[in-house]
Amino acid sequence: MPACYMLLRGFRYCSGDSNSAQIAETEPQRTYHIHLVVFTLGYQIIQLMASSQEIYLPAELEREIFEIAASAYPSCVVELVRVARRVQEWVSPELYRVLRAGEGRVVPPIYCSESDVGSPRTLDIPRLKNIGPHVQHILLQKWHVSEIQEILKYCPNVRNLALWIVRGSCLPLLPVLSTLSIRRLSFDPLLFFPSHHEYHIPFDQPLFWNITHLEIINAPSEWKSWHKIALMPKLSHLALSGELNQALLDDILENCTLMELLIVISETEEGMTNEQHDRRVVVLEPSWDYLDHWELGARGGDDFWIIAAKRAAESKFPASVEDIPRQA
Repeated sequence: MPACYMLLRGFRYCSGDSNSAQIAETEPQRTYHIHLVVFTLGYQIIQLMASSQEIYLPAELEREIFEIAASAYPSCVVELVRVARRVQEWVSPELYRVLRAGEGRVVPPIYCSESDVGSPRTLDIPRLKNIGPHVQHILLQKWHVSEIQEILKYCPNVRNLALWIVRGSCLPLLPVLSTLSIRRLSFDPLLFFPSHHEYHIPFDQPLFWNITHLEIINAPSEWKSWHKIALMPKLSHLALSGELNQALLDDILENCTLMELLIVISETEEGMTNEQHDRRVVVLEPSWDYLDHWELGARGGDDFWIIAAKRAAESKFPASVEDIPRQA
């Protein structure tokens, strides 16, 4: 059925698998086009049914249609798994792409429900072994290092990791993190490298080699603690919160040649110039619940990375200091 393959290709484009689609279209436009493709595909199938023609979809095409639908509409996965057993096998991993375990919400459940109220939580290891390979986004807040180690051991495909308010020494986590191909990391480096506070944070370690998006919590204010960040080979997006100053921002932009976006998350711009003259620098005042906001981004919504990128694109300033016109 060539028409179905053409529709699937259009569906894949509109659902965000194409970078050009994400750039060229706004979210409402993509949503509209997804609905249009789904409607057209359904209409063609109904026509075939009405003409008494035998309907046949190759298994790989049928699977890809359901997987794209589950990815485009995560809220519908619970309904999709009820269509057929084979569909359940195809789309149920989408239920476990995001693991959030912090205050107020734990999804999916990862500890034993038999634990008594008030008693120490116990990780459900059989469940972790089952869902772990499907997990790609993890947020862990107020977990002990030993528990984090256990969770990460069963989640080898995590690409987006946030470790907030970790309990215990974080040094044992470094070998574990170095085995993962993390693309996005949110953490407080001084919890992981306390002895480097007065000197430098070792951003040249293997755990940083694949990171493109880095969020630093409680960022140190002096460049001497930061200078090895220029050795991160893929870093293009950096978000900072803490006691920052203009000199630090200037040093980062000057030394990190791949930097596309530098986000300052702060309720005050004290220590910085009133107006930034490099559109790569975006100052955001946090008005969100941090855990909900992180989950929104992990599920494809507009998090602060997207918000800042849109602001940078709309900025009237050049992309770098060198591009600023100078008077003769």
